[in-house]
Amino acid sequence: MSDNLTPVSVPEDLKQYLRIPAADTSKDDLLLLLLESCTLAAERYIGRYIIERSISEEPHDFYKAKSKYLQLDHYPVKEVSAVMQNGENIDLSLIKTDNHNGLLKNSVAWRGVVIVSYTAGLAQDYSSLPKNIRLALFQWIGVLLAEQESGGIKSETLGDYSVSYYDGRQIPPACALLLESYRKFDI
Repeated sequence: MSDNLTPVSVPEDLKQYLRIPAADTSKDDLLLLLLESCTLAAERYIGRYIIERSISEEPHDFYKAKSKYLQLDHYPVKEVSAVMQNGENIDLSLIKTDNHNGLLKNSVAWRGVVIVSYTAGLAQDYSSLPKNIRLALFQWIGVLLAEQESGGIKSETLGDYSVSYYDGRQIPPACALLLESYRKFDI
């Protein structure tokens, strides 16, 4: 697993989606930048990591309340590598992990400060992304490229001259729909 979000090369299916010949590398740097930028923006939108990352020493405070459950900030969880409670390492075999929901259950209540190191994300890399997330990223990149090529003009009419501009939404509506089922909602 790599902490680098950008793939080494532009995914072939991204170029196919954008109707760019595979041999044309003139926009590869731009496409990689857009892919990483759209991924980060999509992660902010859904509240989860799309590409797996290592989270080192995430703190949780149990001074005021005790619980057998600890909710990690990022999920799904791929692996928990270390858990410390009040400065002491906890044997990982004593902890049950609900990887899908990012819950750690301790047989006794969590107390004090608990620090967890783990790996979380929806996919190991771009090639293993769920299809609807992949499509959302590709569509978003297509929208950004079209806006760049049009100079930000969304529509233009000559008779009685009329101009419309990009509406400034943070995420194109079609992309938001594709990502919606992955959103994390805080309760």
